[in-house]
Amino acid sequence: MIPLYSPAGTAVAFADDACRLVYFPDGRLAAWLDDGLLYAPGGRYLGWVHHGWILDRTGRAALFADNAAGKPARPPVATPPPALWPRPGHCPQRPATRSTRPARRRRVAEWSKHAGQAYFVQ
Repeated sequence: MIPLYSPAGTAVAFADDACRLVYFPDGRLAAWLDDGLLYAPGGRYLGWVHHGWILDRTGRAALFADNAAGKPARPPVATPPPALWPRPGHCPQRPATRSTRPARRRRVAEWSKHAGQAYFVQ
């Protein structure tokens, strides 16, 4: 699992090794990825992935992985908490419909107001 950190440097979510699903530390599904785009479990478009950064709909950084490159400045990271992972072979179903993605905006080198866990409810 790949920890995803907030601007405070704490792990708030984890991506699976195949980068298809994102989970909260308690094992609940937070989002799923489709060709670099993130969607909430109900199908709502959240943003996209760029060089280890999870960006919101406006192109601002909301979360980052250990391999994130570029700006904004990354804080020091804390050791990720133990997390509960779904059982092997238990993959949640993707919703049949998903919201349309708005035109992708330019990447902005600053933190989002939806950073951290707030990203998943924007």
